[in-house]
Amino acid sequence: MKRKSNATERGQAYTLEGFISAMVVLVAILLALQSVVITPTTGGAADRTVQSQMQQEAQDALVVAAEDTDENSLSQMVRYWDEDGGFEGTDDSFVDPHGNNVYSPGNFSDESELGEILYDRFDERGQNYNVELHYSNESDETENRSLVYQGSPSSNAVSASYTVSLYNNQSVTANNGNLDEEEDAPIENQDKDESLYNVVEVRVIVW
Repeated sequence: MKRKSNATERGQAYTLEGFISAMVVLVAILLALQSVVITPTTGGAADRTVQSQMQQEAQDALVVAAEDTDENSLSQMVRYWDEDGGFEGTDDSFVDPHGNNVYSPGNFSDESELGEILYDRFDERGQNYNVELHYSNESDETENRSLVYQGSPSSNAVSASYTVSLYNNQSVTANNGNLDEEEDAPIENQDKDESLYNVVEVRVIVW
């Protein structure tokens, strides 16, 4: 009788061990399934945080450049024209989709406060950015021109913008002539009968 009792106890122990093993496997499977569902949501939240930070940095760069009272202010950057219908210091080997010469990120950094900030914040981290000017022509049609062009933005790109008003009596900062005296200007005079030359939106796109 004693031998039979030991055999029964061993059988119960094996059954209990099998039950515990099955529970462990089941819990492991449930955890694995939950991780598949949670991971994309967590990653999406992280991506949105990074995008929000990039957008804020781009907006801060525009505000700092606009408030600069030195020769590298945002307004002076927009008025830094050459005599050939372009912007002074642009590189012939860098062009936008319209065939206009643009700055390389390094040259733009040397020419303007905005360029220096964008280079320090984004270029050295391996991020791309375009800098565009949006304005209306004399027919009230929207036009745009690039200062920096690094390709087509990706789907997760962010943008920030700042508006600059230009007036006829302001100087072209590359050659000291007034805006309304320029015959071949990269930004057209919207209304030749008013003191306001044009309103330009400076837009930074980062990805």
